[in-house]
Amino acid sequence: MSWRSRRGLCAAAVGLAGALLTGCGGGGEAAQVPEGWGTLKTERLTVAYPQGFEETASRDGGPYEVARATLTEKGRMTASMTVEFDFGKGLNDADMAAGGAKARIQLGATPVKTTEIEVAGPGGREEARRIDYSFTFRGKEGGPPEGTEMDGVMLAGVDTEQRPYLITVNSVKGTLSERDVADIAGSVELK
Repeated sequence: MSWRSRRGLCAAAVGLAGALLTGCGGGGEAAQVPEGWGTLKTERLTVAYPQGFEETASRDGGPYEVARATLTEKGRMTASMTVEFDFGKGLNDADMAAGGAKARIQLGATPVKTTEIEVAGPGGREEARRIDYSFTFRGKEGGPPEGTEMDGVMLAGVDTEQRPYLITVNSVKGTLSERDVADIAGSVELK
């Protein structure tokens, strides 16, 4: 290989590396919303939900719930996504918000793991936590039958004013793929 070819190849590699690094850092990156998905839009964040889900009125979500989307099959809810704000006092960073979220997991649930993630924010990437867990559904009108095995994921963090938020996704085991859950997490954008 001639010195000109090597120099050109080196310049191309450096340019590609620079483009990749620029794409991974910096401020104001937009969240990625998969094609065909809907979006829950709130005053402090947006998050996408998979095809088939529908936005519904918040019900039984308590005073902190500000948005909800559900997936219904054969007249029964098989998955739900909720957004909650200010669900605890003194939760002013991602770890504290995750601790508050874990305290909300119902008795009998099995926490699987907690992972550090980042979500899009107006000034760049913001720290958050993903909490995976599983549980057995206790039965409720319109939901899956009692005893149904469920998967749960919570995305917890604080917004740009250090106020806690919690996105909870519960689904009948196998309803959502890992890719679906990763895409939900990747779609979160703080305002």
